[in-house]
Amino acid sequence: MSKRNRSAPPALSYDEAVHAIAALVSPGARAAIIDALTDGGQAAAPDALASLRAAMRAHAFPIEAGTLSVRRVVESLDGRTRRDGLHVMHGWDYAAQRRPHDIAPVLLLDYCARLGIEELRATDMLRVLLEHYCLAALGLLLVRAWDEGDANRHLDRIDGLLRDLQAPGASGHPVADGSGSLLMLAVAYFHPEEHAYGALLRKVWTLDEAHRLRLALPCAGIMASHLRWGWRFMYRQDLGAMRADNAVDYPWALFALMTLMREYTRLLPNGDAAARTTLAAALLNGLACDPELFTNAPPAFLAAYHAEHAELRASLSRHREQLLADFARIEPSARRFSPVGFACNFVSNASVALATIACADGTRYAALDLLFRPDVEDNTAGSSRAEQMARRLMQYAAHPDRLGAGGAPLIVYDPYDGVHHYNAVVRALTRSG
Repeated sequence: MSKRNRSAPPALSYDEAVHAIAALVSPGARAAIIDALTDGGQAAAPDALASLRAAMRAHAFPIEAGTLSVRRVVESLDGRTRRDGLHVMHGWDYAAQRRPHDIAPVLLLDYCARLGIEELRATDMLRVLLEHYCLAALGLLLVRAWDEGDANRHLDRIDGLLRDLQAPGASGHPVADGSGSLLMLAVAYFHPEEHAYGALLRKVWTLDEAHRLRLALPCAGIMASHLRWGWRFMYRQDLGAMRADNAVDYPWALFALMTLMREYTRLLPNGDAAARTTLAAALLNGLACDPELFTNAPPAFLAAYHAEHAELRASLSRHREQLLADFARIEPSARRFSPVGFACNFVSNASVALATIACADGTRYAALDLLFRPDVEDNTAGSSRAEQMARRLMQYAAHPDRLGAGGAPLIVYDPYDGVHHYNAVVRALTRSG
């Protein structure tokens, strides 16, 4: 039969994709996969890891009844996403300046395997690595949420699947608290096709107010952390160079800050004080990367977002005194943890660090969200969960084999950086009137 006459496979609907990934991430399915990989606990760790590696590459996982395959779903969604210019399943090899052959979950597995994990920890390691594969698959689903139907509803469904993935009985090592941080993780790689970031952001703007806010809370901190890392290590504190090299990132920061500021303003008259404090912490963190860009006239690269920038700038000026008062209550110092002192080049590096630590010694931390919008009541220096987590990730990143270009650590927590950035925000707001 000629290729011309062969029937093309039927198009995959979004609902079909959700159901297929839901079957994979369900606690029962993952338990069955782990049991099959370990042969009921009899397989040696290297053999079980080799089986998981093969399953990830084939997108087909062994279970007692046969095989649980998501290959059609993953390849379909990944193909669409690549055509849009985004690569959710593959990272970026900076040394070779190309995409690696293997998907990111396989590279993580290989890296952890090279570290040498104790046989007694092998099953826990398999759980962590399988969950990271599932997390990547959920990231694909999330990026395709606008393909058909109601994207708001799809985000709710993905939040439910994420809860299933990290439910009691799982590895006990959560990565993302919700669809907002998951979206940041999904696209937190270098993409030469920079237009793809703008196209995705235009879709995000179409969400309803509640779902935009859900994304804006983690987005503000994650984008600011990325820019703060660049300011310190890549651009040597040259804001002009940072702006020129991150024109695709600033619209995301603007989206997050404007969304947060609208909600903050809504709560000002008689709103929930605790909710306003959370918003103030997120606004402070989001502004603390380049505050003058948001309080002064916009640069040329934000021309397409002139109206949004003007609204944010006016609102920051109008509510300057209240913002300064709220910020003062959460001012960074060496005596209290603040996310303003945390920086990492890409949040995906923090995710890999968290997984590697989990595989190596089993230490349990909260999801990464804690580093970007922590509990403002849990911030005592040295004892807060967020600071303990930040310092452990920084220790991991300081290993000579994990340093970036020029010997830069890819994850840093420095409370004095937090003080510096806080003062910059206060100066910018004070001058904005």
